Amino acid sequence: MAGSTIIVGIDDSPSSQAALSWAARLARATRWDLRAVHVLEWPVGLAEEAAGEPAEVVRLPDSAVDQAFRHGMRRVFDEVDPQSGWELHFAEGDTAPMLVRLAAEAELLVIGSREHDTSGRVLAGGISHFCISHATRPVVVVPVEYLSTT
Repeated sequence: MAGSTIIVGIDDSPSSQAALSWAARLARATRWDLRAVHVLEWPVGLAEEAAGEPAEVVRLPDSAVDQAFRHGMRRVFDEVDPQSGWELHFAEGDTAPMLVRLAAEAELLVIGSREHDTSGRVLAGGISHFCISHATRPVVVVPVEYLSTT
């Protein structure tokens, strides 16, 4: 499908890097656009979960995000050799509802998973669980071990 987009939630964690790597591979294979999104929860500790999904998607301009932090996220994004049409966005709000909201206009939401039990099974964490439970688009949860297989 021309014009289709994959949303991938990113931060600087290994699980996020695995999700971004997997999403980039899929985007190349399908020729879809990829939008990597880092959600900043400002002020720290305040969440909009109790009120439900955020009323609007708040995309932060580059000037609103500390330059050093922005460069750090850019390095994470650049590791997958972004193609033309791929974008890195910063948003403000509660991470899981924001990713679900952004994914509503995409074909797919990709997130990393940080939790595993002793038998090696992947368990859904708070963000993963929320996204799986509330998204109106397919959600792919990529385990951190994906990095060691590529």
